[in-house]
Amino acid sequence: MTIADHRHHHNPDNQSNKRIISTIILKLFICVVEIIGGLLSGSLSLLADAMHNFTDGVAVLISFLARKIGRRSPDEKMTFGYRRAEILAALLNSSVIIAISLSLFKEAYFRFRSPQEILVPSMLVVGVFGFLADLLSVYLLHPEARQDMNMRAAYLHLLGDALSSIGIIIAGIIIYFSNFYIIDPILTVAIALFILTQGYQILRQSTLILMERVPAHLNTEDIQKKVETIPEISSLHHVHIWQIDEDKFLFEGHITLNRDMKVSEADEIRKKVEEILSGDFNIHHPHLQLEFSYCNNQKCE
Repeated sequence: MTIADHRHHHNPDNQSNKRIISTIILKLFICVVEIIGGLLSGSLSLLADAMHNFTDGVAVLISFLARKIGRRSPDEKMTFGYRRAEILAALLNSSVIIAISLSLFKEAYFRFRSPQEILVPSMLVVGVFGFLADLLSVYLLHPEARQDMNMRAAYLHLLGDALSSIGIIIAGIIIYFSNFYIIDPILTVAIALFILTQGYQILRQSTLILMERVPAHLNTEDIQKKVETIPEISSLHHVHIWQIDEDKFLFEGHITLNRDMKVSEADEIRKKVEEILSGDFNIHHPHLQLEFSYCNNQKCE
């Protein structure tokens, strides 16, 4: 495969770009309409959902730009490549989401203390419009969600928006028939909790990746035990496992051989270890250092 082919394989095609950009424009348009509708009707839940749509539109934009940066080939300055750009984008998005959700809790508190009358027809019209537009956003981003984990997270945000719009419609119907205005801040709290939960999960995952924690599905002891089943290996030690992004895992470790051997023989042992790491643990391109008589042939801690 040539360098050009490699880059073409990773860069999103023009059709993909159009779907993502259309989704971003649609989300921002929904936000403007819901802000106007929320101000006219007095519905705090509409304003809350507008902020949710705005953050999700920005999140899709940041994810899109980060994906383009992350697909750049490694160079002399960035030997691991640019794939951490997507993790940094996730960290930024989640921090903003958490901040906005906390501000919504504050607004809901004041609305609980002094409920305000809401113009239900305006609330329902904007709610229905938001729901239909959210469904269109979900449809546009669905193909990307099947191919890219970063975009899959954005897709789940849009799916959540559609559910929030359903909640606004239900709240409008309840207020229309019962004048139970307190349902508006209650719904705002529910939306804020939903945003906060999503934001916390993404913030935690991105932080752990940047802190280079061992990926959750990998266990160092399991890897050591599996590798040490190879007869020629005395021990595997000085193990470090981390990840560049959601699906690229890096591994380094020292392998103590139990006898002196030719380089060609040792290389066959190395290949066996790589097969175990790749086949059993989905770890590719590990860095392995082979040794002999390390720690006086004792197992190293």
